[in-house]
Amino acid sequence: MKKLALVLAVLLMLGLFAGCAEKPAESKPAESTPAESTPADPDNPYAHLDLSEEETIIMYTYGNEPTDMAEILEMVNARTKEAVNATIDLYFVPGSEVSTKYPLIMAGGDEVDLIYTANWCYYKEQVEKAGFTELTEDFIQTYLPQTYATLPSAAWEETKINGKMYLVPRNTAAIPPDQAPIINFEIARQFGYEPEEVNSYDVFKQLLLDIADNVEGVYAYYASQSSTLSNLSLRYRYNLINNQAADSVYYCQLDDPTFEKPFFLHTSDYYKNYALEMAEFAAAHVWPADAITNTNSVSTLFSNGQSAVRANNFYNGINTVASLRESGMDVYMVDIWDEDYRVLRDSYIGDGYAIPVFSTRPERAAVLLDYIKNDMETYMLLAGGVEGRHYVYYEDTNTVDSGPEAGDYEFDGWAWGIRHKDFPWPKTDDEFINAANQRIYENQVKDEEWLYWGFTFDYAPVAAEWAVISSLQTEYGTSFSLGNFGADTEAKLQEMIDMMYDGGLEKYMAEWHRQREEFLANK
Repeated sequence: MKKLALVLAVLLMLGLFAGCAEKPAESKPAESTPAESTPADPDNPYAHLDLSEEETIIMYTYGNEPTDMAEILEMVNARTKEAVNATIDLYFVPGSEVSTKYPLIMAGGDEVDLIYTANWCYYKEQVEKAGFTELTEDFIQTYLPQTYATLPSAAWEETKINGKMYLVPRNTAAIPPDQAPIINFEIARQFGYEPEEVNSYDVFKQLLLDIADNVEGVYAYYASQSSTLSNLSLRYRYNLINNQAADSVYYCQLDDPTFEKPFFLHTSDYYKNYALEMAEFAAAHVWPADAITNTNSVSTLFSNGQSAVRANNFYNGINTVASLRESGMDVYMVDIWDEDYRVLRDSYIGDGYAIPVFSTRPERAAVLLDYIKNDMETYMLLAGGVEGRHYVYYEDTNTVDSGPEAGDYEFDGWAWGIRHKDFPWPKTDDEFINAANQRIYENQVKDEEWLYWGFTFDYAPVAAEWAVISSLQTEYGTSFSLGNFGADTEAKLQEMIDMMYDGGLEKYMAEWHRQREEFLANK
């Protein structure tokens, strides 16, 4: 899975938020008139299109290129050539380079027909710059017929910005983003902890405090500006939910199960308790005093034995735990959340592809994308390489395990935006992870309960106010997350809140509520 290197200013503050804040610009809709029709064929979803001219579709994706990619792409192109008379010219943009290369790619000058994008990866920003082609419903039905038939209407609603669609989402939102701790029990057992006993946030907190400053060369959680406890100790601890986290407005599922009481995060008691607890952790040396200058990820430090805890979701955690155990580490991923904890499904636009406005063949790009997203054999090649070599597939459970050449092509290492609706999960016999995934699935918030899919706050009416508020979040946020204010935390928090109100927070929230009510009234 992806290891996000793209971090916006607010994300640095909380370790989980991303977004942009200006009114989208208009862009020219994609041509939505079908090419010359051919007789209908129930076995060929593209029989209504004239695909007689061979095309090469230039595609940019996010991630690291697998060692065996050239071999796999040759096999894929043989399939796409036969199916839709088109081949792929595929380029990778590593996470470490995306912030510099992505804007250059979208500046034009080079041919690009498909480019990876997501709610965390330049989607709204590029729409605002008129960088992506608008996708009309007629265009989608004509050139993406299988995707249109597969996705629920809620998925397309999520893609809308000012009522228009510019992104083709992945075909599934089956992986909840919620995280839990992975713990090195070689360390935890020194303090009397067993995996089954770390079953609540309070126990987890005490474990951190017990380890803190008591094991030479190891910190309980080796934090940094981009690796804080904001997920575990704030968002998931209090079951805070919002599908557009960048606006900093949340609902607490535990206290507000019908999602009727939105609140601004930084003025809430949840955030106050979090900031005070981070100051407590800093004083106890849960992380080093110079954590703000740490440039290593907590996952790397965990693997090196320098951090006793890291975090992951219960999908990525399967492979993470397996890999760490193979290296000789005694690790477990544990579920520490309240019994009434319920998760929101992941967003469909957490991964996807858009067609740049300067593509000269948007229709054929859409057809090729539709095919590789929905033809299972082609998807499995792109997602995992060759079955039996790079991965092993278990049909009875629809799961995959590493093959003998897995190091040359990691399964699901980059193809997130083209996930098939029936994509396989990693195989695991870990009782803790399997139990957590079952609980997450059974307790998931249903779409009919969460009314806000497709709601995207328009910052334009309060752009000046948001500029002040977001800059204060950036200025103070990291210090709160790393406990740097110490005994002055509460006073500093009030100082920040006062300046937010002086900068227009009341007006901002009034506008947010107005847009929310208008959105609900129009559903």
